[in-house]
Amino acid sequence: MAHLVTRSAKKFFREVKSPGDAARFCWRVLMPIDPRVRLGHGWIWGKLPRMELSQVLPGIESTSVLILEAHNRNLVATPMLEETAVLLAIVKHVGAKKIFELGTFDGSTTLNLAANTPPDAKIITLDLPPNWDGKLSFEMPKDFQNVPDTKIVGRRFHNTPHHGKIQQVLGDSAKIDWSELPGPFDLIFIDACHYYDYVVKDTQNALKHISPNGVIVWHDYGSFKDVSDAVDETAAQIKVHAIAGTRLAVGFPGMKAAA
Repeated sequence: MAHLVTRSAKKFFREVKSPGDAARFCWRVLMPIDPRVRLGHGWIWGKLPRMELSQVLPGIESTSVLILEAHNRNLVATPMLEETAVLLAIVKHVGAKKIFELGTFDGSTTLNLAANTPPDAKIITLDLPPNWDGKLSFEMPKDFQNVPDTKIVGRRFHNTPHHGKIQQVLGDSAKIDWSELPGPFDLIFIDACHYYDYVVKDTQNALKHISPNGVIVWHDYGSFKDVSDAVDETAAQIKVHAIAGTRLAVGFPGMKAAA
């Protein structure tokens, strides 16, 4: 319990910038919008109503997924099991064969994306390189610099039967040339830097390089204010839904936002 309180305190001082923010933060910790999400990652931010996955994608409830090494995972830096299951179900439901993941970390999600796609699928995953010079595209507080130990990036899928499907790209998501990637993509999963400018930039690039019927999935919607603000702004342009019981938001670039 102590580590959850500490995490909430760090989140408070990092993200609260006004008395109104403080009041909302405390209220949502005490009365979370979605109690299924554990303390410390509760719904605090975001304007989108929470919807059941089957409401967003009818028929998806019959989709089965395979989660490899389900209980060998970093509980802080990777999606929760339910979130992973939802993401994989979306991948299978929409028939995504070309996927771009922003934020590899240890490769747990990457591995499972590969395990739940056809043999001819391609998973592109991006994170910072081992020789990273420490410079980022945007200036930001240190708390937002969620830079992984570059030695562990992608280690979970290395030397596995699924490695052949995966292409590892190393670089800063705001600096790389997206036109050199093998897009357009059927699904883009944004889970890299959670600083507002990065989320906006990643989203703008995703919108340019998604296939006509593709989907964009953001992680940590509702949990991080900067992520939530960027997704809420995107929801004014395209159809976006927040998935109940998770920190995922799903966008449909081919569909305009409701008037």
